[in-house]
Amino acid sequence: MRPWLRGLIGSLLLLTVVHASGVGDGLDRWVTDQHWRWRAAVRPALFPSRVLVVAIDDRTLQSYGRLRYWSRERYARLLDKLKQADAVGFDILFVEPDRDPRGDAAFANAVKAHGRVVIPFHRWTETRSYSAATERELKRLMERFPLVDRPAVSALPTTFSQVLQPPLPGLLDAAAALGSVDVTPDADGVYRAPDLLWRTPDGRMLPHFTLALTCVAEKTPLAEAVAPVPHALKIAGQEVALDSGYLLLHPMARRNGSFAKAAGTPVPTASFVDVLERMKPEDFAGKIVLVGETATGTTDIRATALDRGLRGVEFNAEILANLLTNASATSAPAPVMWSLIALAMLTPLGLYSMLPPNRAVIGTAVVGLGSVAVLESLFWTARMVPTWSPVFFGLLGSTLAMALPLLAQEEGRRRQLRETFSLYVAPEVVDEIVRDPGMQIQQAERRTLSVLFSDIRDFTTFSEQNPPEQVARQMTEYQSEMCEAVFEAHGVLDKFIGDAVMALFGPYSEENANLSAKAVVCALGMVQRLEALNKRWDRYDWPRFRIGIGIHTGEAVVGNFLAGKRSQFTALGDTVNLAARLQTATKELHATLIISESVKEEAEPLLQRYVTFLDRGLLMVKGREQPVRVYEVRPRDDAPAGDTP
Repeated sequence: MRPWLRGLIGSLLLLTVVHASGVGDGLDRWVTDQHWRWRAAVRPALFPSRVLVVAIDDRTLQSYGRLRYWSRERYARLLDKLKQADAVGFDILFVEPDRDPRGDAAFANAVKAHGRVVIPFHRWTETRSYSAATERELKRLMERFPLVDRPAVSALPTTFSQVLQPPLPGLLDAAAALGSVDVTPDADGVYRAPDLLWRTPDGRMLPHFTLALTCVAEKTPLAEAVAPVPHALKIAGQEVALDSGYLLLHPMARRNGSFAKAAGTPVPTASFVDVLERMKPEDFAGKIVLVGETATGTTDIRATALDRGLRGVEFNAEILANLLTNASATSAPAPVMWSLIALAMLTPLGLYSMLPPNRAVIGTAVVGLGSVAVLESLFWTARMVPTWSPVFFGLLGSTLAMALPLLAQEEGRRRQLRETFSLYVAPEVVDEIVRDPGMQIQQAERRTLSVLFSDIRDFTTFSEQNPPEQVARQMTEYQSEMCEAVFEAHGVLDKFIGDAVMALFGPYSEENANLSAKAVVCALGMVQRLEALNKRWDRYDWPRFRIGIGIHTGEAVVGNFLAGKRSQFTALGDTVNLAARLQTATKELHATLIISESVKEEAEPLLQRYVTFLDRGLLMVKGREQPVRVYEVRPRDDAPAGDTP
């Protein structure tokens, strides 16, 4: 399967799982809520001056007692105080007769006399049995709502008259308008998009309580406010967008008198008792008044993005403010969202298919940041609410589907490099090669090297005279110490040839390094480590080792050489042969470390404080016509104390 196709399938699968599990919807809700909180803190929205909540609060209940003991005559008195208001909406259900029949009559008469009062009804969650009298009331209720051509209301959510609970008959007839106080929360219990319009199967259009109140205040019939097609409300001289009857709220309200440092604007509120006892009718001129309960213990709670404890009447005030100021939000346009989703999904597929992983990561990050910038711009400049999760998970899915196999390949390559190079170079050099694979020598090439050969004297006699187990143990300890000496000098352990050690200095060395000095320092380290080994072996009465070391610097061919299916990193050429011959000459010269003149000339300026270079004359080497001048290297007795080359 092609990588891009695998990435596309992986991204689609992730989006499907995220959507089916509800994770995407939950993320969208959380991100949107957080943005509204930021917006409320940075750009707080002000309530229109016309909106006022008359709150049945704790002070009111302390003065008049619990609400259920009230006579509705008190509401009649309230309407007398509110006679100059543009509209009054009671966010209280009146479905049962008052304990005082005179109270119901007084209230109904006051509602009719005012002429601009909206009374709520509510919907049951399921159908119910009811009497003939209730059926007549339902018929009268439905007659209050406009009959609209069915195609015009087909996009609205459907409700049935059988689930409606009308108000008391006297209020049903007296009210200027009626509206439902029911709203549907999202899956997490937060109210973000109240449903403002419903339809019945026979084409009746039912408004929400706040929409009915707005129509009364603006003297606009409901049928005119939503005609011809209910995708927007034409009310208060402006057009308010709806989405299939739902209003996407711009959260702005928080409870009055609490959470002083919380985001949001306190709902303009007057206490019910203050309105009756202290305020004057002219205080409410031009107001749209909502009457409802905010007292402690009320169960009418409407959680929003800004306030999880907002009272129902305060929530209705927020809806009303959205309608009056056209402050509501809209969903981001579908073409824009589909374009962003496609960009987020397809860009990583193309980038990881055509570019190296590191450049593809940068390109994907740029696209991701660009998508975020577009989404943020939609929210902050146009008050459009995007669906964040498809863009995020589309980008994440395609990126993971493309990047994870590449990361697995990269990790496998790194592991192979470590396993390969850890056999013959120091760990820190391995780390450098893993970080920069271009350092490794792939093809054979000619370069200047210092080649070191080391060999154990009289090893054949030692191996014949001692048990195999002891030979193996001493050789293991010896070879481990020699490896450490090579790695410590940043050399390459080419190979073990029986008891001999071959090391190279030049491959993977830093630029302009003194290769000859490195090789000499390595040789001195070998001698010191062997001396420490011999002292430890003396305690076990084991034979001591003596070694001879030869070093030559010159050009050689170095790289990976194939033999069938096997590959060997090594160096070839006259430089290698001469280094091997110098190691053999240590026996004749009775010396531990013999070097060529080229090594001496390069290493002496750096090492003359620590070692002496003794001229051992000319040496005839097999395979060469001219003799080679060689030098024996010995540590200086007067070398600086505590100082090492």
